[in-house]
Amino acid sequence: MTGRLAVAASMVLLVVGAQLYWPRAEATTGMAAEVRRDPLPLLQLENGAGTPLWTLSRAEADAAVARHGFRLLPNRLGYLRDAAFSGSQPVYRLTRVGAEGWLLTASTSERDALAASGRFRYEGVVGHAAARPAAGLALLSRFSGPAGWRVSLEAPHGNPDELLAKGFKRDGPLGYVHPQWNRVGALYFGTWNAGSNARTIHGGYDFYKRTYPDWWAGVRDYSGGDPSVPVYRGQWPDDDFSDREPAIGFYDDAQVSTVEKHITQASSAGLDYFTFYWYWNQAERTERHAAGLRSFLRAGNRDALDFGLSVCAHSWDGGILKIPTDQYGLVAGVLVDDYLAQPNYLRANDGRPILWLCDTRGMGAGTAADVKAFVDTVRVRARATLGTELLVLAHQDLGLVLGNVGADGNYCAAPYAAVQAGSYAAYVQGQRATFQRGAATYVRCVMSDFDERPRYPILVPNVADVTWMPDQTFDLFTQAARNAAVDIAQSSRTSVVDNLVLVYAWNEWHEGGYVEPNARDGCRYLDILRQELMLSGGSGCVARP
Repeated sequence: MTGRLAVAASMVLLVVGAQLYWPRAEATTGMAAEVRRDPLPLLQLENGAGTPLWTLSRAEADAAVARHGFRLLPNRLGYLRDAAFSGSQPVYRLTRVGAEGWLLTASTSERDALAASGRFRYEGVVGHAAARPAAGLALLSRFSGPAGWRVSLEAPHGNPDELLAKGFKRDGPLGYVHPQWNRVGALYFGTWNAGSNARTIHGGYDFYKRTYPDWWAGVRDYSGGDPSVPVYRGQWPDDDFSDREPAIGFYDDAQVSTVEKHITQASSAGLDYFTFYWYWNQAERTERHAAGLRSFLRAGNRDALDFGLSVCAHSWDGGILKIPTDQYGLVAGVLVDDYLAQPNYLRANDGRPILWLCDTRGMGAGTAADVKAFVDTVRVRARATLGTELLVLAHQDLGLVLGNVGADGNYCAAPYAAVQAGSYAAYVQGQRATFQRGAATYVRCVMSDFDERPRYPILVPNVADVTWMPDQTFDLFTQAARNAAVDIAQSSRTSVVDNLVLVYAWNEWHEGGYVEPNARDGCRYLDILRQELMLSGGSGCVARP
């Protein structure tokens, strides 16, 4: 994969008479458009007369809705790229002159003949499709009839028989496209280093009698993966914790080489991004627990993945992780200038950088007004520095009224109620109901597991307070991934993140939430995600780079 390449142009919608016109010489609107690494959904809109319009540009689609009475339909037409690629062909769009109607064609001769006739105006390239069939691609075809033109994926991904039954005829192919393109990423805990997990390190000295600082204390002991450390046989002596050893061994993520291995593991399996938990130290007026994130930015293969930030302003732990209102400007500067400005920062399908809010209770006093003031401060900084708007997503478990805090949507990770219930089967059964409760702009999640027993007794002193899911299995995890895929495929949402999935988690080894390859199971979690969510990036998971 390659990073994104910015170009100084953006698509705009103009009105020419009563017609919509997408000009070839596109005007600049202040936010530069990008050549995207990921393909984009071919959006279909309809006006009041049922006349369809197609575009890859969400800006054009939104303008058609706001200004011209169109409605945006759920994506059912596949994913095209916005730049040429090896083996691709452009798909052109034309509009009727003096009457409503648009058509798509992959034929330059048809394009030129229609434009020369004076009955059609050529509007430009909508996107790029593969010219020939290939694994994972579906044929996109054009149909014509008395009511104009339609496009559809061929069966089994589309239902062209409905069009044929209405009197349309198949005109021919537009190209081969991805019927679905799911962008799957994982939450990344960049705290496996000497500068983080102070309580774990001290607990290692006190309980496990370490003679060196060990941020893997507990996990290392339960796993049995280190022959120099006795296996802990305390409360659950017969349970197998051998999967708690990472496939690459117990690591230091302050070392760039560690994160480079993680990037290779994730990208080879088809993952699209890491989302890093991000913390602020109000006493020192600087970020906290950022060693893993900084290693990612220095990694030689960082362009293989996008990355995002999930801001965790916690009100506990003595308040050290809160973000005071008088430091909002300072925090916004770090977020925007150091991270959101990076070329592979995670963006929605419309190009907006995504800012995740994992905990807002420590933003000022945690009131809706204080949270909105924080969000507004970051937005203003992004506009001034990057010339772009943000897409702000709040954690679904926070229960926020999104408009009151300035957020655009929400997302799930490890649903709190499901975790507390202690049953993975119940989590899977309730997964789609959780999705349905999400906002119109929503990122679905898949939780690998939650099992914090290796936190006992260092981080959870009372065994009665330990939370885990004794019924978690790989079969159930497969169903969890499948639930997300099916929910996307059947979605009626039209949001710019409707094909994104967030996995809990890449490497939360203390809590049992990980898909990072482990010594016992290798790439099994990642292989399931790749299969069920139809990930086509990479050539297959590499467990030990």
